[in-house]
Amino acid sequence: MKRLTEFIKKDPRIKKVYDYAKEKYNEANLTQHNFEHVIRDLYRVLIISDKEKNVNFKILIPATLLHDIGATTGNYRHHEEAGIPIVKKVLPKLGYSSIEIKEICHCIISHKGRDHFPKTLEAKILYDADVLEKSDLISIYTAARVQHELKIPLSEFVKFAAKNRGSELKRGFYTKKASEIDNGGLKRTLRMHKNILKVFKKRKDFAVTENDLW
Repeated sequence: MKRLTEFIKKDPRIKKVYDYAKEKYNEANLTQHNFEHVIRDLYRVLIISDKEKNVNFKILIPATLLHDIGATTGNYRHHEEAGIPIVKKVLPKLGYSSIEIKEICHCIISHKGRDHFPKTLEAKILYDADVLEKSDLISIYTAARVQHELKIPLSEFVKFAAKNRGSELKRGFYTKKASEIDNGGLKRTLRMHKNILKVFKKRKDFAVTENDLW
Protein backbone atom coordinates (compact mmCIF):
# COMPACT_ATOMS: atom_id res chain seq x y z
CA MET A 1 0.00 0.00 0.00
CA LYS A 2 1.32 3.43 -0.95
CA ARG A 3 1.64 6.10 1.74
CA LEU A 4 0.01 9.51 1.51
CA THR A 5 3.42 11.15 1.08
CA GLU A 6 3.76 9.44 -2.30
CA PHE A 7 0.43 10.83 -3.53
CA ILE A 8 1.15 14.30 -2.16
CA LYS A 9 4.42 14.44 -4.11
CA LYS A 10 2.39 14.00 -7.29
CA ASP A 11 -0.52 16.18 -6.17
CA PRO A 12 0.26 18.69 -3.36
CA ARG A 13 -3.42 19.69 -3.25
CA ILE A 14 -4.12 16.48 -1.33
CA LYS A 15 -2.25 17.84 1.71
CA LYS A 16 -4.40 20.97 1.63
CA VAL A 17 -7.58 18.88 1.59
CA TYR A 18 -6.19 16.67 4.35
CA ASP A 19 -5.45 19.65 6.59
CA TYR A 20 -8.82 21.28 5.88
CA ALA A 21 -10.75 18.06 6.57
CA LYS A 22 -8.85 17.30 9.77
CA GLU A 23 -9.53 20.78 11.12
CA LYS A 24 -13.25 20.69 10.31
CA TYR A 25 -13.88 17.19 11.66
CA ASN A 26 -11.98 17.98 14.85
CA GLU A 27 -13.91 21.21 15.31
CA ALA A 28 -17.21 19.32 15.00
CA ASN A 29 -15.98 16.71 17.51
CA LEU A 30 -18.50 14.08 16.41
CA THR A 31 -18.68 10.70 18.10
CA GLN A 32 -18.47 8.54 14.98
CA HIS A 33 -18.29 10.70 11.86
CA ASN A 34 -14.95 12.11 12.88
CA PHE A 35 -11.42 12.19 11.50
CA GLU A 36 -10.62 8.84 13.12
CA HIS A 37 -13.34 7.24 10.98
CA VAL A 38 -12.11 9.08 7.89
CA ILE A 39 -8.60 7.73 8.45
CA ARG A 40 -9.97 4.18 8.67
CA ASP A 41 -11.85 4.63 5.40
CA LEU A 42 -8.80 6.21 3.75
CA TYR A 43 -6.70 3.22 4.77
CA ARG A 44 -9.34 0.91 3.30
CA VAL A 45 -9.55 2.72 -0.04
CA LEU A 46 -5.78 2.53 -0.42
CA ILE A 47 -5.80 -1.20 0.36
CA ILE A 48 -8.64 -1.84 -2.08
CA SER A 49 -6.99 0.32 -4.75
CA ASP A 50 -3.89 -1.88 -4.72
CA LYS A 51 -5.96 -4.49 -6.56
CA GLU A 52 -7.58 -2.11 -9.04
CA LYS A 53 -6.24 -0.56 -12.24
CA ASN A 54 -6.44 3.05 -13.42
CA VAL A 55 -7.60 4.49 -10.09
CA ASN A 56 -7.64 8.29 -10.13
CA PHE A 57 -6.24 9.13 -6.69
CA LYS A 58 -6.61 12.85 -7.40
CA ILE A 59 -10.34 12.17 -7.10
CA LEU A 60 -10.47 9.25 -4.69
CA ILE A 61 -8.34 10.64 -1.85
CA PRO A 62 -10.03 14.05 -1.52
CA ALA A 63 -13.44 12.38 -1.89
CA THR A 64 -12.60 10.02 0.96
CA LEU A 65 -11.31 12.84 3.15
CA LEU A 66 -14.51 14.83 2.58
CA HIS A 67 -17.12 12.08 2.28
CA ASP A 68 -18.62 12.79 5.73
CA ILE A 69 -17.94 16.53 5.84
CA GLY A 70 -21.69 17.15 5.65
CA ALA A 71 -22.10 15.52 9.05
CA THR A 72 -20.13 18.40 10.57
CA THR A 73 -23.17 20.61 9.85
CA GLY A 74 -25.30 18.51 12.20
CA ASN A 75 -27.27 16.97 9.34
CA TYR A 76 -26.42 13.31 9.92
CA ARG A 77 -29.32 11.60 8.16
CA HIS A 78 -28.55 13.35 4.87
CA HIS A 79 -24.88 14.14 5.37
CA GLU A 80 -23.91 13.00 1.89
CA GLU A 81 -26.17 15.70 0.39
CA ALA A 82 -25.16 18.25 3.04
CA GLY A 83 -21.51 17.82 2.10
CA ILE A 84 -21.91 18.83 -1.55
CA PRO A 85 -22.30 22.62 -1.03
CA ILE A 86 -19.27 22.58 1.27
CA VAL A 87 -17.14 20.74 -1.27
CA LYS A 88 -18.23 23.03 -4.10
CA LYS A 89 -17.31 26.06 -2.03
CA VAL A 90 -13.97 24.83 -0.65
CA LEU A 91 -12.31 22.85 -3.45
CA PRO A 92 -12.05 25.67 -6.02
CA LYS A 93 -9.99 27.58 -3.44
CA LEU A 94 -7.67 24.57 -3.16
CA GLY A 95 -7.03 24.42 -6.89
CA TYR A 96 -9.58 21.87 -8.09
CA SER A 97 -11.25 22.21 -11.48
CA SER A 98 -15.01 22.03 -12.02
CA ILE A 99 -14.62 18.61 -13.68
CA GLU A 100 -12.64 17.24 -10.74
CA ILE A 101 -15.15 18.66 -8.26
CA LYS A 102 -18.01 17.04 -10.16
CA GLU A 103 -16.32 13.63 -9.89
CA ILE A 104 -15.50 14.12 -6.21
CA CYS A 105 -19.09 15.15 -5.52
CA HIS A 106 -20.34 12.00 -7.24
CA CYS A 107 -18.20 9.89 -4.90
CA ILE A 108 -19.56 11.73 -1.87
CA ILE A 109 -23.24 11.77 -2.88
CA SER A 110 -23.20 8.04 -3.66
CA HIS A 111 -21.12 6.72 -0.75
CA LYS A 112 -24.23 5.59 1.16
CA GLY A 113 -25.83 3.93 -1.87
CA ARG A 114 -29.28 5.27 -1.03
CA ASP A 115 -30.74 7.78 -3.51
CA HIS A 116 -27.54 7.80 -5.57
CA PHE A 117 -25.39 4.85 -6.58
CA PRO A 118 -21.67 4.82 -7.41
CA LYS A 119 -20.91 4.73 -11.11
CA THR A 120 -17.19 5.52 -11.30
CA LEU A 121 -14.42 3.26 -10.04
CA GLU A 122 -13.44 5.81 -7.40
CA ALA A 123 -17.02 6.07 -6.12
CA LYS A 124 -17.31 2.27 -5.93
CA ILE A 125 -14.07 1.99 -3.96
CA LEU A 126 -15.20 4.66 -1.48
CA TYR A 127 -18.60 3.00 -1.11
CA ASP A 128 -16.99 -0.37 -0.37
CA ALA A 129 -14.56 1.13 2.12
CA ASP A 130 -17.35 2.85 4.02
CA VAL A 131 -19.51 -0.29 4.14
CA LEU A 132 -16.57 -2.18 5.66
CA GLU A 133 -16.91 0.14 8.67
CA LYS A 134 -20.12 -1.77 9.47
CA SER A 135 -18.64 -5.20 8.83
CA ASP A 136 -18.26 -7.77 11.61
CA LEU A 137 -18.85 -7.74 15.34
CA ILE A 138 -16.52 -4.84 16.14
CA SER A 139 -19.03 -2.64 14.32
CA ILE A 140 -21.28 -2.77 17.39
CA TYR A 141 -19.03 -0.05 18.84
CA THR A 142 -19.23 2.17 15.76
CA ALA A 143 -22.99 1.54 15.64
CA ALA A 144 -23.32 2.76 19.22
CA ARG A 145 -21.52 5.94 18.21
CA VAL A 146 -23.90 6.48 15.29
CA GLN A 147 -26.89 5.97 17.59
CA HIS A 148 -25.49 8.66 19.84
CA GLU A 149 -25.18 11.06 16.91
CA LEU A 150 -28.70 10.32 15.67
CA LYS A 151 -30.15 10.83 19.14
CA ILE A 152 -32.92 8.28 18.59
CA PRO A 153 -34.10 5.50 20.94
CA LEU A 154 -31.93 2.41 20.96
CA SER A 155 -34.72 0.08 19.80
CA GLU A 156 -35.49 2.35 16.84
CA PHE A 157 -31.82 2.57 15.91
CA VAL A 158 -31.34 -1.22 15.85
CA LYS A 159 -34.23 -1.52 13.37
CA PHE A 160 -32.64 1.26 11.30
CA ALA A 161 -29.23 -0.45 11.37
CA ALA A 162 -30.63 -3.89 10.53
CA LYS A 163 -32.50 -2.46 7.54
CA ASN A 164 -29.37 -0.73 6.24
CA ARG A 165 -27.17 -3.80 6.68
CA GLY A 166 -29.76 -5.87 4.83
CA SER A 167 -29.74 -3.39 1.93
CA GLU A 168 -25.94 -3.42 1.81
CA LEU A 169 -25.83 -7.20 1.79
CA LYS A 170 -28.34 -7.33 -1.05
CA ARG A 171 -26.36 -4.74 -3.00
CA GLY A 172 -23.05 -6.47 -2.40
CA PHE A 173 -19.54 -5.07 -2.76
CA TYR A 174 -18.29 -3.54 -5.99
CA THR A 175 -14.69 -4.69 -5.61
CA LYS A 176 -13.26 -8.14 -5.07
CA LYS A 177 -10.79 -6.93 -2.45
CA ALA A 178 -13.52 -5.40 -0.28
CA SER A 179 -15.46 -8.64 -0.43
CA GLU A 180 -12.33 -10.52 0.68
CA ILE A 181 -11.79 -8.12 3.59
CA ASP A 182 -15.43 -8.47 4.64
CA ASN A 183 -15.24 -12.28 4.60
CA GLY A 184 -18.86 -12.63 5.71
CA GLY A 185 -18.56 -9.86 8.30
CA LEU A 186 -21.58 -7.93 7.06
CA LYS A 187 -23.73 -11.04 7.45
CA ARG A 188 -22.51 -11.42 11.01
CA THR A 189 -23.36 -7.79 11.69
CA LEU A 190 -26.90 -8.24 10.37
CA ARG A 191 -27.33 -11.41 12.41
CA MET A 192 -26.18 -9.53 15.50
CA HIS A 193 -28.72 -6.75 14.98
CA LYS A 194 -31.51 -9.28 14.40
CA ASN A 195 -30.60 -11.06 17.63
CA ILE A 196 -30.68 -7.74 19.48
CA LEU A 197 -34.16 -7.06 18.08
CA LYS A 198 -35.28 -10.40 19.54
CA VAL A 199 -33.99 -9.27 22.93
CA PHE A 200 -36.11 -6.12 22.72
CA LYS A 201 -39.21 -8.31 22.30
CA LYS A 202 -38.37 -10.24 25.46
CA ARG A 203 -36.96 -7.37 27.51
CA LYS A 204 -39.25 -4.35 27.51
CA ASP A 205 -37.00 -2.72 30.10
CA PHE A 206 -34.48 -2.04 27.33
CA ALA A 207 -37.10 -0.37 25.12
CA VAL A 208 -39.00 1.52 27.80
CA THR A 209 -39.82 5.20 27.25
CA GLU A 210 -41.08 7.94 29.53
CA ASN A 211 -44.64 7.31 28.30
CA ASP A 212 -44.51 3.81 29.80
CA LEU A 213 -44.21 5.35 33.25
CA TRP A 214 -47.27 7.61 33.10
